[in-house]
Amino acid sequence: MKKPYLFLVFLIVVLSFVLGVRYGQQVEKTNKFIDYLTSLSPTKPSSPTPTPWIIENYRSKKWGLRFYFPSFLSVKEDPTSPAVYIELKK
Repeated sequence: MKKPYLFLVFLIVVLSFVLGVRYGQQVEKTNKFIDYLTSLSPTKPSSPTPTPWIIENYRSKKWGLRFYFPSFLSVKEDPTSPAVYIELKK
């Protein structure tokens, strides 16, 4: 009566050993991959060279207004009111 239990315990021990070896192989494979990734040197992404803004000066003699603005904008003055419109150049 004791022999079947001993055989069952033996099979459980063998199964645990086999599963442990398989798990260890999986962990080793993952560790090798992580080691490979950490051995790669980071590369600096190439950044586009920024284009410098050309600053223009706006001056309204009619309203006494003066300010600086980037050249990619255009300034339009309303002839009937003291309003100045700034918009993107087309």
